Amino acid sequence: MQLTENAYAKINLFLDVTGRRENGYHDIAGVMHTVSLCDRVTLTVEGMHRGEICSLSGTSRGAGEIILTCTEPSLPTDRKNLAWRAAEAFFAATGFGAEKLSIHIEKHIPAAAGLAGGSTDAAAVLRGLNRMYGSPLSADGLTEVGVRIGADVPFCIVGGACITRGIGDDLTPIRALNHGALVVACAGEGISTPAAYGALDALYGDFAEGAYTPRTEELSRMLGALARGDMNGVASEGFNLFESVILPEHSTAREIKATMKAGGARLALMSGSGPSVFGLFDSDEQAERVLDVLRAKDIPAWLCYPTHPEGQV
Repeated sequence: MQLTENAYAKINLFLDVTGRRENGYHDIAGVMHTVSLCDRVTLTVEGMHRGEICSLSGTSRGAGEIILTCTEPSLPTDRKNLAWRAAEAFFAATGFGAEKLSIHIEKHIPAAAGLAGGSTDAAAVLRGLNRMYGSPLSADGLTEVGVRIGADVPFCIVGGACITRGIGDDLTPIRALNHGALVVACAGEGISTPAAYGALDALYGDFAEGAYTPRTEELSRMLGALARGDMNGVASEGFNLFESVILPEHSTAREIKATMKAGGARLALMSGSGPSVFGLFDSDEQAERVLDVLRAKDIPAWLCYPTHPEGQV
């Protein structure tokens, strides 16, 4: 049996850090949105088993194996890849198995760019296997499995637009954008998310009480603008705390943001821990002009659109 899932990238229309837990994880508050830039994840199951534990260890000790291939040669194709770990987590959670599972990732989302490229591949594996095995996990069950793999995985399972709190696993679906074209650009300056959080900790006193004041009112205004479909409000309230530590050290990301603003973007903002930058434009024509400018500078860039839940554009 074979199935292919689109694994959509995410952007952050608003991203704030509200605190740091004793275990080192950070609490966030903001708005995530999926966009049509996506990887394609193809699952092929051979010797499907239902209702029995089947280890997918990939070794001779296991009753089955995972084979993962990817069009991006720099990415791992073993347990270091979140897609592999998602498959193991699905089988462990459901008791189902297979003699062989092949996962092929056709990669389009740049890695280490703040676009949830690894998390969305993992989410696609969970969604796809759940469908292939007759939906043994509910939507909540899938997200419960997903958060064990990575903080962004639950949102990538759900898609569309969500208020995100906690470590990213507390999701409230909200009205998705229904207007505008997006340009996403990344110059390949890969950034480690833990390192980015470490830089925030250093700048904001480990988010100890009184060291940083979360932007609660700004987020409330952003949510109101989204509810009204007010694009001017969305543009004026866009925010990403990571810009304070990433943009000063990454000149190309600053250049991308300036190019998008000069080209008429209503909102130009870094996504996640960066260094990718997205611009929200009123028309395809505006977006395509900026796309051409960026590509003329040899900066990889993509034209895409907001997606709704289940990946519906």
